[in-house]
Amino acid sequence: MSKSKAIGTRAETALRNYLLSTGYSELEAHRNVLTGSDDEGDVWLRDPSRGLIVFEVKGGKAAKDASHEQMKKWYQEAERERQNAGANYGFLVTQRAGVGYPRAGEWWAYATFGDLSRLARSNVFPSDVFVRITVAELVGMIRG
Repeated sequence: MSKSKAIGTRAETALRNYLLSTGYSELEAHRNVLTGSDDEGDVWLRDPSRGLIVFEVKGGKAAKDASHEQMKKWYQEAERERQNAGANYGFLVTQRAGVGYPRAGEWWAYATFGDLSRLARSNVFPSDVFVRITVAELVGMIRG
């Protein structure tokens, strides 16, 4: 396994383990198998009330040092993967500098206000504004 693939696997596993630690079952939260050019996200979450949610996960130095513009490109990748999977939501999750794999709940989650508004069952925010919150905050919104 290449170094970059190993970093990705560790990051994806860390997010999955975090989701399991919040009460999701192994059937609800799992790492997805690569599907080639029509990728469907790295980690899937089947939430009983929100349906299928896909996460594009980035770890290691590339994620820690990425620019805002790179985050937006990765988020667009997450959106394509959401569409490929037929999911209701797609989010980008990136490892934070100084925050290791056991603390994935403190990593960054990227979304639009539109998705966060839908999770909050509100329409008060502009739908296309790109925002960053922690994974723990996002999972709290998913759980409602």
